[in-house]
Amino acid sequence: MINKLQNGRWRVRVKHRGVVVANRVFDRKAEAAAWEAEQRRRLNDGDFVSPSAGRLTVAELAREYEDARRGQVAVRSWESDESALRVHIVPALGALPVAAVRAVDVERFLTNLAVSRSIRTAARVRTTLRGLFDYAVRTQRIRVSPATAVALPRPDSRTGESVGVNPFTLAELRAVVESQRSRPRQHESTKVYADVTLVLGLTGVRFGELRGLRVRDVVDVPYPAIVVQRSLPQSGRTGKVIVRTTTKGGRSRIVPLSDLVQPIVSSWVADKAGDDVLFPAPEGGYLLGSNWRRAVQWEVTGLGRRPHDLRHTAATLWLTAGVDVKTVSAWLGHSTAKLTLDTYGHWMGTDADRAAIARVNAAFGDTVPATYGDTTGTRAGRDSDSTGGIQGRAGL
Repeated sequence: MINKLQNGRWRVRVKHRGVVVANRVFDRKAEAAAWEAEQRRRLNDGDFVSPSAGRLTVAELAREYEDARRGQVAVRSWESDESALRVHIVPALGALPVAAVRAVDVERFLTNLAVSRSIRTAARVRTTLRGLFDYAVRTQRIRVSPATAVALPRPDSRTGESVGVNPFTLAELRAVVESQRSRPRQHESTKVYADVTLVLGLTGVRFGELRGLRVRDVVDVPYPAIVVQRSLPQSGRTGKVIVRTTTKGGRSRIVPLSDLVQPIVSSWVADKAGDDVLFPAPEGGYLLGSNWRRAVQWEVTGLGRRPHDLRHTAATLWLTAGVDVKTVSAWLGHSTAKLTLDTYGHWMGTDADRAAIARVNAAFGDTVPATYGDTTGTRAGRDSDSTGGIQGRAGL
């Protein structure tokens, strides 16, 4: 319905089932008619969003979003979102109406955050922002999320240190485990923790998933493997272990046990009942990540890596051994193979790559410049090192 006002302007009221769902004033009748037609098209197509719905502020939407997700996602995920909303998003964008936030506003906000904090912080906050505005779309506050297509600032543009994939090589992982086993300990039972390091590095399971493993989750058919059926996250605030019956993604998966790690897992199966925790804490109960890091003296033995890089280690070892991306994605429990490819694609080598490298090596001859750190300068020396690495990976 279009009516002319006393001041010469045109008011449009769009009704749906007798209720005014959109109301706007225009200077020209043609503009009013076009807008009315567009609203009616959206109503007919089921794509209509009331203009008044977007007047809700970002702060108000954030409170609603937190309540909606409580109990629906992992505790650590909820705490991460709550922190990002409270510390970063609401102070910066909270006063704005949801419909007024543009992609450029989100991009500027993330860039400032990356400069003042780090790329890692900006990435975490962007994840929460996308969830928040996707929720706004689902609840018909806005039609399109302003955060969907916003990219992070480039890591080399004064945005702080970028924290990415930094896996161990197989030789490094073995050296780390041996170092942890040889360090003096207050109690002999803490030797379990070095075993945990190896299991994490060769299976790629998350720590919460390892904590939730039961003896009955170790299987021999169709091949030695562990069945990851649940994840027991630990609250970052209270330190309490949250008992759940599913994994982070809500799906179980089978992770094979290579010859390097299968004996370790089998040794922890011995003399336990099927429902017993596979890797309990030395004093009983669930294994805490903080206790593991302290016992293995991770700050000293971890070679500057994060514990999560043990998961990256398994993924990159599998890929460099020639396991296809789809299989690695299934073993890691990723939602899609694309996620695996985006994260680890640069660690993959193709037959064409290997053939090209062989050609380059043949063209360069049998000597290596001393600046490369090979004091022998012979191909025999390089072949010896390379063979060791290949033999090490063959067991995977």
